[in-house]
Amino acid sequence: MAAPPRPRCWRRPLPNLRNDCIAMVKVMLLNPPGDRIYLRDSYCSKVSKAAYLTPPIDLLLISGYLGDRHEIFALDAMAERLSFDSALDKIVDRRPDFIISLLGLASFANDVRFFKLINKALPGVKLIVSGDAGFAETEKLLRENHFIGAVLLDYASSGWLPYLVGDEKNAVDIAFLSEGIYCCRRSPRTEEYSAGIPRHDLFPYQKYRMPFARKLPYAGVVTDFGCPFKCDFCLVGQLPYKMRPVEEVLDELEYIKKLGARYFSFGDQTFGVDRKRTEILLEGMNKRRIGLPWGCFCRADLLDPERLRLLKNSGCDLIMIGVESGSQEILDRHHKGVKLEVIRRAFRDCRREGIRTLATFIIGLPGETRETFERTMSLALELGPDFSSFNLPVAKPRTPLKSMAEKEGWDISSQGDQSTEAGVVSSEISREMMKQWQKEAIRKFYLRPGYLIKRALSVRSLTELMINLREAAGMLFKGRST
Repeated sequence: MAAPPRPRCWRRPLPNLRNDCIAMVKVMLLNPPGDRIYLRDSYCSKVSKAAYLTPPIDLLLISGYLGDRHEIFALDAMAERLSFDSALDKIVDRRPDFIISLLGLASFANDVRFFKLINKALPGVKLIVSGDAGFAETEKLLRENHFIGAVLLDYASSGWLPYLVGDEKNAVDIAFLSEGIYCCRRSPRTEEYSAGIPRHDLFPYQKYRMPFARKLPYAGVVTDFGCPFKCDFCLVGQLPYKMRPVEEVLDELEYIKKLGARYFSFGDQTFGVDRKRTEILLEGMNKRRIGLPWGCFCRADLLDPERLRLLKNSGCDLIMIGVESGSQEILDRHHKGVKLEVIRRAFRDCRREGIRTLATFIIGLPGETRETFERTMSLALELGPDFSSFNLPVAKPRTPLKSMAEKEGWDISSQGDQSTEAGVVSSEISREMMKQWQKEAIRKFYLRPGYLIKRALSVRSLTELMINLREAAGMLFKGRST
């Protein structure tokens, strides 16, 4: 299907980019192939717990900044399920000047191996990487991997664009080596950023899916960057928080609808931080008759009956809520900033409004014991979410948890992916015990007869049935949650 006309704001002038720095170059946006289904976007890499795959939000936003100033290609080798050889052939055929690729900690060895193949086949191509791996000793990453030309430090910024046309002096929010000297300048903090309209049409949007998406194709849209909350295990909370203009977000929603999307998620780490702005956005969605069902990730303490009604009336049918633990002591220790009773109330209110829920938990945070794990399982069953995700702790770069782990001398693995492998182990429990408890949690939650019946009765379409069967197969064969 041909892509619909682009919204007018597509050609909006980009901030911080001098007019004399404009020159057309060929840029490929790359989500590398892999030996597993890797999710690398939003500075949070992990392995897909079943068969789902989300749109690469980083690359989408970057495509908006690039707009029509450069010749852009996109290759999501993960969505296309391409082998290394097939993906490399496609890159060689395009012969780009630049490749902007995702690079994840969870997929680091895999990604670096593929980058070396690119460098061997196209030694002249300049590789820019974006992802959580770029925050782990950035200078060391550049010096030890000569084939990586630069590390993008803020994909929600236009400040790095001069780098594409050789203007390193005016490039910010990007790190690189210039004649052996490490260069890294950051732009001043702002409260808003404008990326234009991302090029969803360049990506295989019909191949993205999530377990909770009742319709396909599935799309992802962001309204902000970073997170103002400071959970000590989260890298995103360490990033500067800024928001996109509401009208730009609405233009993008209209565009993905015209493109054929039938379900979308807001990819914000915490949707609805600014209450007034959120109300304007939701009202705008109704005025423009977006009319698509959607989901979002939100905090329990931002959800009240009035807000939930606004969300429901604009199409929201699922909210992902970070619960993390059934122990208030653990929540407080890791600066979650929310009380268990507030969490319970949020799930009750969602149920009353007919909004489905997905609860996320972290098993094995420092302070975890068998007793706190059992409290977490009791809470998971009490809350009664439609879906649950049981993850393992990872000491992400630049997080207080990483600093604490280094200070205490805990066992840290840079390759932990939170889905299948703990990245930090304190003195309380072993890595093997965490994995056993994770499997126990999955089994106790998902294999309850009552839950299976409820899930079967909630199916509304053949598409949803096929998604459920596919994810169930992935969960059973891999032994992971959805």
